[in-house]
Amino acid sequence: MNTRRIVVCFAAAALSFLAASASAQLRTPAASPFSSVEQKVGLTDVSIEYSRPSMKGREVFGGLVPFGAVWRTGANQPTKLTFSEDVVLGGKDVPAGTYALYTIPGEDEWTMIVYKSTELWGSFGYDQTNDQARFTVKPQQLSKEVETFTIGIDGLRNDSATVYLDWEKTRVAFSLEVDTTAQVLSQIEELKDKPEFQKVNVLFSAGTFYHEAGIELETALEWVSKACEKRKQPAYWMYARKARIEADLGLKAEAKASAEKTLELATAGGNPDYQKIAKEILAKL
Repeated sequence: MNTRRIVVCFAAAALSFLAASASAQLRTPAASPFSSVEQKVGLTDVSIEYSRPSMKGREVFGGLVPFGAVWRTGANQPTKLTFSEDVVLGGKDVPAGTYALYTIPGEDEWTMIVYKSTELWGSFGYDQTNDQARFTVKPQQLSKEVETFTIGIDGLRNDSATVYLDWEKTRVAFSLEVDTTAQVLSQIEELKDKPEFQKVNVLFSAGTFYHEAGIELETALEWVSKACEKRKQPAYWMYARKARIEADLGLKAEAKASAEKTLELATAGGNPDYQKIAKEILAKL
């Protein structure tokens, strides 16, 4: 048997051994399973990756998780936060990016730490000089016990939300703010002199946003009116928006005409919700 043949046989045997080893690996459940939360807040993508330990009959805060010490905020690797845009957490500016979330639990106050590095295992090697932001929050008492550590996002608005951490009978919550208005205005500024801005849906969306944000209502009315005119099939929801803007500008006669148009179209289209909206607008004029 020549040398080349020996090498080939050895390589084949090695590959067979590796394949057998791989197939023989045993999968077992994690004590603290991985979980993730993905949420869009306004136009900002927010994701949270963390591991979820359970109480399993243990005292958690002040026991398993000591007060006054840096905690990984979960298990295994520290909890990871990712933001597609700049945000404000607990009143502190945090640029877009990925961070670790550490905490220092306390009986009366928690310190929340947004940390620049996500490479540590647990809190080993934590260095305060790498903090991106720190802020404090007051823990809340829950009426029911939460067996498994849970992170969630609630209270969604166009420009804000609340992030909460629940475990045992403790909830810690903090604000998450985003500048959705600035993001939309930037898009409008970029588009408004281009042909695409004259599309019905773009005009209507821009006018609706201006109205809801309380920005330049005259401009909002101009865009929504153009959208109403350009749409081949008149839409009751568009005339309802037009009526609302006109009412907010004190243009009662115009608002009345638009509300009546809304009622007519909604009745023909069999939409009781917009019939009600039209009647409510008319009643307030």
